[in-house]
Amino acid sequence: MRQHELSRLAVTRAETDADLEAMIHVASVVNPGDEPLHETLRFNLETYPQLVYLVARLDREPVGRGFVEPWTDVACGDVAVVPEHRGCGIGSSLLAEVSRRARELGKDMIQGEVRESDSRSRAFLERRGYVQVGAEKALVLELIELDPPEVAPPEGVRIVSRVEEPDRLEEMYAIANEGSEDIPGESGGQTFEQWLAHEIDKPNRQPEFSFLALAGDEVVGYAALQVSRDRAFHGLTVTRCDWRRRGVASALKRAEIAAAKEAGLERLFTESEERNEPMRRLNEKLGYVPKPEWSMVVMRGPAA
Repeated sequence: MRQHELSRLAVTRAETDADLEAMIHVASVVNPGDEPLHETLRFNLETYPQLVYLVARLDREPVGRGFVEPWTDVACGDVAVVPEHRGCGIGSSLLAEVSRRARELGKDMIQGEVRESDSRSRAFLERRGYVQVGAEKALVLELIELDPPEVAPPEGVRIVSRVEEPDRLEEMYAIANEGSEDIPGESGGQTFEQWLAHEIDKPNRQPEFSFLALAGDEVVGYAALQVSRDRAFHGLTVTRCDWRRRGVASALKRAEIAAAKEAGLERLFTESEERNEPMRRLNEKLGYVPKPEWSMVVMRGPAA
């Protein structure tokens, strides 16, 4: 694209259904098979008032997308451009708009994720002052040929789905905040409403794929899947401090695997922060294998 052709580029806030479909189209080209569902994007827009989605169109063709929202002391953001239009200024235009929106939110730093294998995108950010501050290692468990595992919780613990115990949200929230403080790269401190929106109310958070560990009548851990088409992603798996290293997290994960297998899902994905050794060891023990092409690096840098 010659410089004068950038005058044909429009970067606008994504609000309509057509805008969201344009974002999904870009995602399907950039990361085939990992595009978000329309109902998830719409839920996010309606739930998080400070979230801004962006779509870049060259004439009427969607060629890029981005987002930005406040998150702790920085803004969380991202940009992506379809491969055949990279290197032409579209990414810079998107990042400039993400940066402008971040500053409006009172944030002068932006943090986001880039595929570990995408050296070109990493270089794009590094040239603009971004540095790596963490990494998420991806793993996959293929379910088609897998026999459902025995859940086998430790003595005194039973594993139930949220279908069976729907009124345990405040206990789950307390454990989530306790656990997130111990995860490298996590800041904790979510309000109950923020946690509820992300962990419970999202369209891909179905109660039959959410499991609680009960010791007597107390919640001592929980785990939940995010289901998308023929696969699912592990969300937070967390155990109360005084119940760790007793096999609770392992039982919760096995319950998720068994439920996914019974539902006919084909594979499970998970990510572990590279410094979270206990969870990485647990995933490997359960049969998950590394999937480097899906691993992410966490980058942080200045709002342009």
